Amino acid sequence: MTFRERWTYHLMDWIFTRFGKLSWNKLDRISGIVYNILYHWWGYRKELVERHIKDSFPQFSPAQRREIEKSFYQLFADWMSEVCFMHAVGWDSVREHFEIKNLHLFHEAHRQGKSVIVAMGHQFNWEWGGWIVRKDTYAPILCIYLPLKAKAPDRFFRDLRGRYGTYMLPLGKMGGGLARMRSTTHTLILMADQSPSDLEKAHWVPFLNRLTAWHGGLERSAKLGNYRVLFVEIVQVARHQYEAYPSLLSDNPSELSEGELTRQYAAALEASLTRHPHNWLWTHRRWKHTPP
Repeated sequence: MTFRERWTYHLMDWIFTRFGKLSWNKLDRISGIVYNILYHWWGYRKELVERHIKDSFPQFSPAQRREIEKSFYQLFADWMSEVCFMHAVGWDSVREHFEIKNLHLFHEAHRQGKSVIVAMGHQFNWEWGGWIVRKDTYAPILCIYLPLKAKAPDRFFRDLRGRYGTYMLPLGKMGGGLARMRSTTHTLILMADQSPSDLEKAHWVPFLNRLTAWHGGLERSAKLGNYRVLFVEIVQVARHQYEAYPSLLSDNPSELSEGELTRQYAAALEASLTRHPHNWLWTHRRWKHTPP
């Protein structure tokens, strides 16, 4: 990194540490201010969020959709304070706020020498979830991530997510990284709701009332290594308290027809969002591609 990028990195470290050591009472007051800035004053991607929620839940009244919007923006603001918290305090404190259920789905596969794919969506707080799955399971963790354009924030979040040994693998180097781990039992974490850049290899599957393009990496990786594939739903049970619920999608993805695993994942995520419609990163430009 250049001098300016290193300076930016250390500034981020100082800010996140300073805020992360505040009490939850103080963090919540700051989060309330951030919420008002994002939703009421700035209107950060507000038109996009409104359109996404309206198209996804046409059965809801305008008042119900506004409540989803407000709940999302508050959760988004809380996520920022929670990232500061995890950076400042470490795993032991985060563990008190996040619990993964059904851990036997990981343990029994790993005992059999079978690797696991965790197919997640951007449900809050996915950052905490990456740490907890690393600590509560025993196999090495590979996490696929989309690099940020700015080098200092990209390095900062890479270091944060990989603090406890998770191997952060850029999306563009996914194939080579998996090839090196082929003989080692591991867990692969995929944020499988990312919008694909390569539409020729994408799967088009119905999702929230429209045909949606899905990244083909989940299906290709699962079939190549014949992974156990788990969908992991994250649920907010109280403010700054989350539970994750892994469920089995397939133990033999190589036997599934083309596109079937993607359909299963999309259906599981849609069911989760129908139950908890505010708990997703609605600012993500999920539907920027036109179906063929």
